[in-house]
Amino acid sequence: MDVVKGFSTTANRTVRGGMSSALCALLLVLVSAPALLAQDGISVTGKVQGTGGMQLAGAKVTLVHGETQAKQETISAEDGSFAFLHVVQGNYLLQVEADGFAPYETGIQVGAEKLAALRVKLKLRTVQEEVTVRPDTTDDRLSPESNTESMKIDETFFGGLPLPVDYLLPFIDTFTSPAVQGSAGTSIVVDGMDGGELDMPTSAVRSVKVNRNPYSAEFQHPGGARAEITTKRGHKHRYYGSLAFFARNSIFDARNALAQTNPNLNRRFVEGSLGGPLPRQNGFFFIAGDRLMDDESTVVNALNTVALTGPLNLNVPVPQRRDHLFARAQWSLTEMQTLSLNYTFTDHLNENNGVGALNLPEQGSSADRQTHRAQMIESAAISPQLRNEIIFVFKEQTSRSGSPANAPEILVNGAFVGGPSQLFDKRERRAFNAQDTATYIRGKHSLLFGATVRNEWSSVFEATNFGGTFEFSSLDQYRNVVQNHVGTSDLFQVNQGNPTVSYLEQQTSGFAQDTMRMLPNLSVTFGLRYDWQNTLGNGRNFAPRLALAFSPGQKKRTVLRAGAGIFYDNLPRSATEDALLFDGVRVREIDISYPSYPDPFLGGQITSPPPSIMRVAPGAQSPYLLQASVGMEAEVVAGTWLSLEYSFLHGIHLFRLVDVNAPLSGLRPDANFSNVEELVSSAFLRGHAVTLTFRGGLGKRFKGYGQYVFSKYTNNAPGSGPGGFLFPANNYDLGPEIGPADFDCRHRVNFAGLMQLPIGFRMGSIFSVASGAPFNIVTGSDPYGDTVSRPPGVTRNTGRGPGVVQLDARLTKVFSLPAIFAGERRRSKRSVEFSVDAFNAINHRNVTHVVGVVSSPLFGQADAAGPARTIQLSAKYSF
Repeated sequence: MDVVKGFSTTANRTVRGGMSSALCALLLVLVSAPALLAQDGISVTGKVQGTGGMQLAGAKVTLVHGETQAKQETISAEDGSFAFLHVVQGNYLLQVEADGFAPYETGIQVGAEKLAALRVKLKLRTVQEEVTVRPDTTDDRLSPESNTESMKIDETFFGGLPLPVDYLLPFIDTFTSPAVQGSAGTSIVVDGMDGGELDMPTSAVRSVKVNRNPYSAEFQHPGGARAEITTKRGHKHRYYGSLAFFARNSIFDARNALAQTNPNLNRRFVEGSLGGPLPRQNGFFFIAGDRLMDDESTVVNALNTVALTGPLNLNVPVPQRRDHLFARAQWSLTEMQTLSLNYTFTDHLNENNGVGALNLPEQGSSADRQTHRAQMIESAAISPQLRNEIIFVFKEQTSRSGSPANAPEILVNGAFVGGPSQLFDKRERRAFNAQDTATYIRGKHSLLFGATVRNEWSSVFEATNFGGTFEFSSLDQYRNVVQNHVGTSDLFQVNQGNPTVSYLEQQTSGFAQDTMRMLPNLSVTFGLRYDWQNTLGNGRNFAPRLALAFSPGQKKRTVLRAGAGIFYDNLPRSATEDALLFDGVRVREIDISYPSYPDPFLGGQITSPPPSIMRVAPGAQSPYLLQASVGMEAEVVAGTWLSLEYSFLHGIHLFRLVDVNAPLSGLRPDANFSNVEELVSSAFLRGHAVTLTFRGGLGKRFKGYGQYVFSKYTNNAPGSGPGGFLFPANNYDLGPEIGPADFDCRHRVNFAGLMQLPIGFRMGSIFSVASGAPFNIVTGSDPYGDTVSRPPGVTRNTGRGPGVVQLDARLTKVFSLPAIFAGERRRSKRSVEFSVDAFNAINHRNVTHVVGVVSSPLFGQADAAGPARTIQLSAKYSF
């Protein structure tokens, strides 16, 4: 097992070929064995030594016949000696491999005379070619990192897929599990550091791994919610790069399923990259950048606010601009030590944010965000058995959304949201993270241990809803109040005060993990992780992890796996900010039930009620998931695997939002406050899933990854997750909140594949099918601003939306270009490729939201849908 992954192309050639090569080699040895035994032959002997002349035991020594390719293998003894007996005359290739050392190859000639004993001196494996230090276990079927459910794709694979030109995250989310995601969504690991973002050019991404080693103690969240991104590096001896242009226009597109006319679309995207050696021949660089200019539209599908009858269907422009820049330089400080510096810059600008579905055009607001991120990675091979990696990350991010509102917002549940948007916030964040990870290999043990410290300083200006919001339970109520001047709205909410706060978030984690080869066909991995954060006073977050892999028989074409682990999550950042802001002093949230319209205070005649506050429950604990799984993997043909896995998931102490001061018989328990919105850790999640996975290819022309998931998830935490929290229907009776989780899609099929066609054509496709997601059926009435009222006898998430079918396809033609300079190699690496993408190629109506308000004329109807068929044209030049 290599200690440092991917450091030598020679090593890659040695292990290439998988099980098929091993089987062919075995047959050749069996065929040639009688001939070898029939002759006396010559003995090939020698010794394997490491640095300083030390004798190396356990080195793998292979002798390959130059003509027949027949192989003989042996292992060096305690004194480093090895021997091959009865070797027939001919030319041979001698290969030697040992953990922590660079592979060794040499040619030898066996004649009629006896050979002198060979002396093989191995050099320590250098770290010049790689940043992250990990054992190379990709070809070890018993490794916890080689589970079939994991997906590893490189730039060649996802470069041939029909992906959004500037963003890989939607593709990654397709193959991750929302059930195991933390409060921040999919966990993104960039060059070994968790907590990153995918705000970088796609052309800067070298590989993507999803669900690798699902029970690893190195990471906070399960593999099913994690994507590991490795960025590109330059080349030590040559320059390479690319320049690409992508375009979409509505003249080629189908009409949105909910639009009366085809929405406008004019999308242009430019990206380029360049990599190569740095001066002095001890380093290399890579730089990539892109710009997106997207003039598209969204569909408003609400009720007419003027006539108050019939639908209102409009296409509203929602332009956006995105700029990404990535730069990386890497130096070889010594033969065994490298230093890498990465820098990422992003600049996003969006107009008319928040418009679409029931949100009217006047709800539009602008938003912009800029991010600077610098990462330093130092990797060193301290000894053949010990590798260490230190990472420092510096990050600065500023964002702004919306503007001060000059009038209240009008919310008519299930009908429309009008008036100016109440969104107005500014945020500045500065973060410094440090991580140290070490790998130590000794005998049957592969140890991995490390620690991470995170510090983030935030300065927040949150003036959302300072203009106020009137909420109406139905269109009839709104008509009576506005046109007939009869009655009142349900609720008026407004925030007042000083909406600024600064705070520090700190997180510390440590882990240790040991992968043990107990038997030649049994691997056991045990790990322990600890997570702590300063915003939640609970310090007993120890999370054990265990994974087993067993392969019956000698060929290892079948692997049985089992695992279990505990995964702690963090207190959401939004909860920390709300608890600091909405304390009744810094910001006062005023809730007035059944107010007059349009002046809820009647010119000052009505005294403001006590404020509502938000807080984290004093006894709140860190939520955690208990996950367990068992499965079987089988190699159906060489390099192609199928797996069947059952997994169980139990979420404990999950967060939920309740009003602990909700009225009882019309009176508040604490008269000093209105709502006391408390985040408590009393919710749960239970789920079961069966996953069938395909990974591999058919011959050399097709490569793909697919999975079918049958699952059922139940929880009692409405709206939990990255999107925020919702109140229950009854703050004193949480039983009716038990129901299908928001992400409970019983059947899911996902597939991504790439096929090489004749005469330079290539076809890539992504296919996704999911059964309908649940939705809440509510009355629309909430006079106290602390419930989600449902009809009698109706529990949470009773409704079910329609299913989703999405087929995206890309057809590419590649043209190899001849060399234009005399000094270029005969086999030129220059090429031009032209591609045509079809997103939602079958033009299926994919509903994204269903109106669940029973008092709405739109009840049970879709008010938002995904894009219809869209065509994209692109050209790319590579050199």
